[in-house]
Amino acid sequence: MLISIFHIMKTVLVIVFIATTLITGLAQTDENLRIKGFIDTYHAIRINEPNDFLASRSRFRGEFEKLNGRSYFFASVNATYNNVLPELSKIWFREAFMEYTGRNWGVKAGRQIIIWGKADGLKITDVISPMDLTEFLAQDYDDIRMPVNGIVLSKFSNYWELDLVCVPVFESYILPDANNPWGIDYNELGLVPDEAITPEFNLQNMEYGGKLSIYLSGIDFDISALKTWNKAPVYSYYYNDSTDLMHIVPEHHRLGFIGLGFSKSMNAFIFRGESAFYFDKKFSPEIDSYEVGLLESNSINYLFGIDWYPGNEWTATCQFSDEIILDYTEEIALNQHTYISTIGVSKKILRSTLSLSAFAYIGLREGDFFNRTSADHSLSDNIHILAGIDWFYGDSGVFGRYNNNSQVWLKAKYSF
Repeated sequence: MLISIFHIMKTVLVIVFIATTLITGLAQTDENLRIKGFIDTYHAIRINEPNDFLASRSRFRGEFEKLNGRSYFFASVNATYNNVLPELSKIWFREAFMEYTGRNWGVKAGRQIIIWGKADGLKITDVISPMDLTEFLAQDYDDIRMPVNGIVLSKFSNYWELDLVCVPVFESYILPDANNPWGIDYNELGLVPDEAITPEFNLQNMEYGGKLSIYLSGIDFDISALKTWNKAPVYSYYYNDSTDLMHIVPEHHRLGFIGLGFSKSMNAFIFRGESAFYFDKKFSPEIDSYEVGLLESNSINYLFGIDWYPGNEWTATCQFSDEIILDYTEEIALNQHTYISTIGVSKKILRSTLSLSAFAYIGLREGDFFNRTSADHSLSDNIHILAGIDWFYGDSGVFGRYNNNSQVWLKAKYSF
């Protein structure tokens, strides 16, 4: 085991060194080629017994961009070594896209992160890019959001922008397996997990939609529509008479939505709102009602948020969201309303070299929550040392299920 880990580390370092050396040499001869990136290392220890490591990983990211007239190219490469989960040690392209911008139109094609909506850390219409939940929400949100292979056509002026999106290849959430401390061991629950049912790769199954954004004095709003898939699986069940076991099946199905959003600035406040009407959404049944199969209903997701900037480098945010399942029946495993709120506060001190922050997700129905409190100290423009506590609380609910995964963590980051 130690020998294989050593070889992985050596291979990663050699590839990173060769790639950095070659590209740095190119950058010195091409003034339009810009190279940046970072090296970071992150380690988290469970607060409760057995006080084991929930995460221990180091990463190199190189970002390369080249501008040539109206053409632009960007690529980012990750090389990660994960000590807790060695199977996640790998080298891969995070993003790689090309972009052309005309006088009032543009096109962007390749592997890219597509962000919609006004919400911060909650998904109402921002569902094109799936999520990496291998450590649930105990990662930076920029690392949780995943890229997709897609094409974006844009038409714009000073007051509006229309984006048309096409994503030919379906990509789902990355969920932790049973060996991951953030995963669910279905065998312990008396369930046998089956392979996920995913859409075939064909023209009929591509994801497509559009968003129109309008910018006015002091306010902007958008209208969006998308034909997509549920990136997070829903689960059906069936009983196998020959083995006397219950099976659980992750499934992905077609759905669509029409969304609205706005953002209004007023003195030291920014008011935000977002809503979406989802068509033909599938919901998992209660396990006792497994024979009914997946249940289909429309739903409404909405969110209101306030950002406050009182000065002296203080920032405070608050959001409230809800999903309402229409035509609700008791066989659905979820409640008819899913109330989630977020609250955050941050402050910079010591001549802006130390940033203190806290951000919490709160399940208002179950009383569970997840709170990340952290400190980010800038030793220089390039080196940051971060430390924090992730606190999960609750007996049930989305966040309460991880109440044994509260952790303290330390992170160091060098940017170049």
